[in-house]
Amino acid sequence: MKGMVRRFPLYLLALLLSTALASCSEADNEEEEFADWQTRNEQYFSQLYATAQGNTAQYQLIRSYTKSTSASLAPTDYIVVEPISSGTGTASPYLTDSVQIHYRGRLIPSASYPEGYQFETTWQGTFDEATATPLSTVYYTFVDGFATVLQHMHRGDHWRVYIPYQLAYGVNANGSIPAYSTLIFEIYLTDFWTDKRGDRAD
Repeated sequence: MKGMVRRFPLYLLALLLSTALASCSEADNEEEEFADWQTRNEQYFSQLYATAQGNTAQYQLIRSYTKSTSASLAPTDYIVVEPISSGTGTASPYLTDSVQIHYRGRLIPSASYPEGYQFETTWQGTFDEATATPLSTVYYTFVDGFATVLQHMHRGDHWRVYIPYQLAYGVNANGSIPAYSTLIFEIYLTDFWTDKRGDRAD
């Protein structure tokens, strides 16, 4: 056994050690990046909700379609919407419709990501509708907050929306999204339709 240990190449030992240290370092950085994440997200959304209540010219509050108006509602039953520009449409998609959208999703700002960690996007760089490729999908598969917002948008609308974790992935992580994450989306609704043939909705 001693001979086997001696013959183990030193460069492999060095490689294994450096890999282990790098893994520990990455884990430590990630842990610090998302330290006290639940509290930070709850405070962020609570403050944003209060700001939206006091500034109805800039923000809208939209109740989740899964929450009854007869129930006792909490701030986290709402999505905060910041309209950026309006389209020309007047109709909105139903929950069972298919939609064509561009979107970019981020987390709340953190030490390494002052604009929020970007976990998903359908375009790169500066948005250009002429070159960006939209996503076409049946949207009832989205998290509650995202699906709620789309039911209030019109063709051509460009919104920034803030979804509390209770209307997103809740206490569970999802891929690169930690548990308890408020989700911030920039959304362009380009089109929607109602049946498999691609007929456009009104």
